[in-house]
Amino acid sequence: MKGIFACLCIIALLILAGSLLAAPKLNGSFNITGYLEPTLGSPYTWCFDFTNTGTVLGYSNSGTWNVPSYSSGWSGQWYVNGDEVVMHGVAAGTYFFSWKGRLLNSSKISGRQVEFFVDGSTDTAGTFSGSKISGSCPTSATASHVGDPAR
Repeated sequence: MKGIFACLCIIALLILAGSLLAAPKLNGSFNITGYLEPTLGSPYTWCFDFTNTGTVLGYSNSGTWNVPSYSSGWSGQWYVNGDEVVMHGVAAGTYFFSWKGRLLNSSKISGRQVEFFVDGSTDTAGTFSGSKISGSCPTSATASHVGDPAR
């Protein structure tokens, strides 16, 4: 009887530990600031809306993202594997993006990004950090953004 009770206690602790160690979910809106290589200067900030659809490459923690205030259209898909965040997308049908980083907790992300053209040449690269905001991203920016969204 003591052996069964001990086994049940161990199983309960393992289940509890597994749920506590589970990776945080990515969803909601984040202000993401990028810093351009090689000086990590010229920072830019955009608000990204993340929607969890669970449909990207079989990852349950995955979905779509968009930047509603970028009038030429900036959107893509994302997935989380453990604490690794992978985002890719396109802006204005011209600028392609690959962002890779870490989901530090449910309200902070950081990593590296590269923007390139359809011919494969690199346009910009750098680092990024983001913080979750309450509510959704604004649908229009206070300043008119045209051209390269990462400048």
